[in-house]
Amino acid sequence: MNAMSFKKMVVVFVLVGVWAGFVQADKLELQAKLSKELKIQLKDVTIVEALEKIGKKAGLEIVLSDEAAWKLPQGGATRLRVMLQGPLVESLTEMLNAFFMRYAVGEERVTIYPRPELEHILGRPTAKHLELLTKIYNSTITVKGYINSKAIVGRMIGQEVLVLPVGRYSDLDKFLHKITSGVPEGDTTPPFTLAHMLDSVGGGWYLSGMEFPNQIPEIRLVTSPEFRQAKLDQIVDVYMEGDAAAIIQRLANWTGMALFMDKRERDWPGEHGLMDVDMQNIKLGQALRNVVSIIDGAVNMDIEHNRIQIAGPQHKKKPVARGRPPRARPKPRVPDSGKIARAGGDYVGKISIPMDGGKYYIEFMLRESDLTEELKNLRDEKMEQILGRPPRPKPAAAPSKPRRAAPPRPARETRK
Repeated sequence: MNAMSFKKMVVVFVLVGVWAGFVQADKLELQAKLSKELKIQLKDVTIVEALEKIGKKAGLEIVLSDEAAWKLPQGGATRLRVMLQGPLVESLTEMLNAFFMRYAVGEERVTIYPRPELEHILGRPTAKHLELLTKIYNSTITVKGYINSKAIVGRMIGQEVLVLPVGRYSDLDKFLHKITSGVPEGDTTPPFTLAHMLDSVGGGWYLSGMEFPNQIPEIRLVTSPEFRQAKLDQIVDVYMEGDAAAIIQRLANWTGMALFMDKRERDWPGEHGLMDVDMQNIKLGQALRNVVSIIDGAVNMDIEHNRIQIAGPQHKKKPVARGRPPRARPKPRVPDSGKIARAGGDYVGKISIPMDGGKYYIEFMLRESDLTEELKNLRDEKMEQILGRPPRPKPAAAPSKPRRAAPPRPARETRK
């Protein structure tokens, strides 16, 4: 290695080391601010407002991730009361625990993310979901001697609950038999939670049956593939913008399955640039399929092997012939009637319906064929008021009539 190459390598190493030092220093500074004593009391504020005021007082930025906003009962508008006293790191953790959230310290800000326990609630959780999930993970019990699971589940969380399918109670009995078999006669078992029992049977479980006021909550025990399918079938609202590949990765993260991309062209799907995705009341699996189809890709949900395979593009680009100029498109002709020319297949309008007090909108695009004759005429009038009436073509001059040839004159007789 020559001297010049060695110097370049040393310079690169030094620059990388300095940059890593800056990043580490930023994180240490944020962690130091989280360790400071803080006292704050807030009443009836949204979680976004609470995090903003807490961060402002602590001298740092605290934000919700999109995943966290989706897993809150009313998203960023979820209301709460806050009373923090002591080290911020402890009080913030306690506040977030009520929603099964956690924080992560980044280079510039603190970001809130959902905890893994929320995977047992499909879709957006309600207050009842969070209350039951808290009891499943926090309520402990000890037993003396063997007791069947059907008699103990309700006692553990202090309310009536149904485990489905009913035959899975026998799987929970195996856990109880195992934990009581090693305990001396007359002694109680170590404390355990219902979450310990549910996790012991393997596969997956999720909460259900809480849509109506007097409905008995259900805990559904399923196999791992069935749990993945249930997560794909959960109803979601998707509001995302950014690079197509990043949006696909985020949706795949919601499914909990590994994502594999089969790129048939090097720049795919980057060639599609930025995207705005706005889908409401749609299954998660269908939302992912919709985004992939937009970028001309195909998706395969391999539930058995816990992976999502995406391949594309599906259609090759048509090569452009060299040496031949592109064909110019003909300009639209102004009709003789003087009205604005309309394109039958193009969008001509949009209807926006405000939802939930203007927090979001449902939009419908209108084509020419969607309009009634009355609306078409009204649109023409408005366009003429804005743009003016197009000039009418001048009438062509009437062709002059050909003159009729005069009849030949008779020859004069010459007198001799």
